[in-house]
Amino acid sequence: MTNIVRIACVQPKSLMGDDEYHNAFNALIYMEEAAKQGAQLICFPEGYPGPYTGPMDSCNKLESPPIDMVRVKARELGVYVVAGCLEEEENGCFKLSEKLIDPKGEVLGNYYRMQPNHPIFNKYLMGGKTDIVPGEDFVIVDTPLGKIGLLICSELFVPELSRIVMLRGADIIVAGGGGAHSTIRTRLTDTWRCVARSRAAENIVYVVMNQNMFREKGRGRACIAGPEEMLGERDDVGIIIADADLDRLEYLRTHFYDEVILSPFTNEEEVYKSRPGQNHDRRPEKYGDLVLPQKDAFDYTYMKKGKSYKDEYSKILQQPKPELIR
Repeated sequence: MTNIVRIACVQPKSLMGDDEYHNAFNALIYMEEAAKQGAQLICFPEGYPGPYTGPMDSCNKLESPPIDMVRVKARELGVYVVAGCLEEEENGCFKLSEKLIDPKGEVLGNYYRMQPNHPIFNKYLMGGKTDIVPGEDFVIVDTPLGKIGLLICSELFVPELSRIVMLRGADIIVAGGGGAHSTIRTRLTDTWRCVARSRAAENIVYVVMNQNMFREKGRGRACIAGPEEMLGERDDVGIIIADADLDRLEYLRTHFYDEVILSPFTNEEEVYKSRPGQNHDRRPEKYGDLVLPQKDAFDYTYMKKGKSYKDEYSKILQQPKPELIR
């Protein structure tokens, strides 16, 4: 295992609709730039390079699907890449995929978002595509760079998901994000980074997060968060390069507060900026409520049951406070 992993977090200028196919060519340029800076793992946002907001056939402008173009470039550069796209399902439905590609150009992991955005938000983000079929399986891949776990966008807001990915061995969690393409009533950059740092600290992992930059004046949220500090942030279009120290990660995971930690330090290298051993401080027998059915929980599988998403909204509006079914 490589002890220091150089990560490139790409926050790209993203084109939409019929112009989306350009993202495939731009992705290759970003990969070359990141590789020149020594990146071993290159991470793109949700649905990038696509298809995502545009036609599933990329307007027939490409000789091969965008993901295949990324695979070829990964093999050429000898790097790992996380890239995303939509995949068509039956009855006008889709799955949102995040793929881990290895230096041979092979897809090592294919993660389908388990908790998609709600349908109205999907329609806004994805060029009118509304119904996203949820995935069912976690994806954690053992690589020479360490174990890489995949999540997508606001799944970081669900701490249970990151916790399970950590418990299954992940050292690095990549959670590429979407991004608004117009002015809306949310300003979440600071909140997103708070969430990324929280997931990193409470699980003692590295978290990579970014978004598509559809607007020139938009503010991005790209960051690489470590358990002890933020390794890099970027609000605009571009690439963050940061080194993840897996030896330090292992040290934090295998130590608790002891006589040494509770003694004065003589230099900054002896300082801990995260709570050591936090990944072991658990009482699973007390967490039963987390797996009880919740009466007002949104049913992401509504389309499989012949329901409309509007039925789900009506259910939630009638049950404004969370209620467990015991």
